[in-house]
Amino acid sequence: MLTVLTGLLASFSYASSDMFSQRVTRETRPLTQMAWVLATGTLVVLPVTLLLDGLPHGGEWRGAELAALAGALYFGALFCLLHGLQVGDLGLISALTSLQGAYVAVVVIVLGVPVTPLVGVALVLCAGGAVLTSFEGRAKSTRGALWAVSAGVLFAGVMLCYAYGDISWLSQAAISRTVSLVITLPVALLTGSVAVPGAMRVRAVGAGLLELGGVLLLTIAFAIGPPTVAGVTTTQFGTFAVILGYVLLHERPKPNQWIGIACTLAGVSLLAAVV
Repeated sequence: MLTVLTGLLASFSYASSDMFSQRVTRETRPLTQMAWVLATGTLVVLPVTLLLDGLPHGGEWRGAELAALAGALYFGALFCLLHGLQVGDLGLISALTSLQGAYVAVVVIVLGVPVTPLVGVALVLCAGGAVLTSFEGRAKSTRGALWAVSAGVLFAGVMLCYAYGDISWLSQAAISRTVSLVITLPVALLTGSVAVPGAMRVRAVGAGLLELGGVLLLTIAFAIGPPTVAGVTTTQFGTFAVILGYVLLHERPKPNQWIGIACTLAGVSLLAAVV
């Protein structure tokens, strides 16, 4: 139950961060906002981690290496996602990327994690719900599909690194965030400016804090519960994005998105009952 709750809170935090970032990226560019988001998260979590956990030592280095790999994969996933969104249909790109939770579930099941029939049904409902809520309508073309699939696979890799790391969730978040920033900042500077208009800076930092919250909750979910459950619950940001858009922006979800929300609710309720 706690894994389900933590995973859903992570998704909510990610969805809220995306709402803050959306306006900033329109005024600047995605790479600039990525740099601000990652810098904000790193400046907050790294000093706290050094104070509480210190540097990795002994047997913790393998976990630290996996966390660093997660940071590199995260940059690659965002890079692929941004390229997909540049050339492809938003609904198609979002739907294909949202399969990341399903990829994680399949991999850990193949690796030997036991899954009961009821949990299997719940995982399918949650994964299907994530895809349906992310799909915004009939795609005009399949351009960008390969970028989106690549992003989903890389995001799944990030979660698997967290799942099999043997250091604290706080250290995982700090190391992965730092590595992502170290890669992103020079790329952003070499391709343009990282300046954000004064009126947008509060939004940029707010998005960074919310994204950090999502990362911390995601690592906690993988630390305390089955990776199958953590994988699908932490990727429900599309569902929360639709709900937030409906409540705050008075957007009208499409029929498939309502069906996706219903599937997600059914899947999550079943997971909460049996896990």
